Amino acid sequence: MKVRRSTAGTAWGVIAVVAIGLGLVAPTPATARSSVVSVRLRTAIRQLPVAAHSHASSYDRTKDFGVWISQGGGCNTRAVVLKDESLAPTTQNAYCTIETGKWYSFYNARYYTSPYGGALQIDHVVPTENTWISDAWHWTHATRVRYYNDLGDSRTLVAVDRNDNESKGDRDPSQWMPSHGRCRYITYWVAVKIRWRLTVTTAEKSALTRIAAQCPNTVLTVHRAQISTS
Repeated sequence: MKVRRSTAGTAWGVIAVVAIGLGLVAPTPATARSSVVSVRLRTAIRQLPVAAHSHASSYDRTKDFGVWISQGGGCNTRAVVLKDESLAPTTQNAYCTIETGKWYSFYNARYYTSPYGGALQIDHVVPTENTWISDAWHWTHATRVRYYNDLGDSRTLVAVDRNDNESKGDRDPSQWMPSHGRCRYITYWVAVKIRWRLTVTTAEKSALTRIAAQCPNTVLTVHRAQISTS
């Protein structure tokens, strides 16, 4: 897989994640500084802050997170992800609609040559609803739009099979896991939680701990996102 955006790495074997020392708890200042931390997967999971979900009834995806935004050159976030994740040169029309390429969905270990016609969707590894109830409810709207369109870490957004994405919905790893690439999936999940200083529930943390025990104890490196709160 090609390196894309300002990610810490794409190849699964060299995934890296995050955190300033032990500072994995969501910060209190209105604007958090950007920082980088490295930690092994199992340690990272132990350090994730636990909290019950909050503000679930007020979630509105479009209102709260917006839509794909322009990333320059007439291309939106979806197009950039498709171009960057393609294993072959892509073709596009005058509106930067990506027409052909070659994509690997690690959720089901299948390849695709067309991203449309219901084949692929761009998945937020940590769904926006889970993000909202895991602390994003008190972010500014601009911060949530940046999350929705995050190209700063290739683990936030991935091109995957439509059926898998729709089956997953807003569920966390205690409720849903892909049929393939489970170690990769939880590593991405943990990286995103750290990058955006999100909390986890007790059940979510237990599931991550159980699955991680069967996975390589990879060193993760993550650039923490800047977060402004309202």
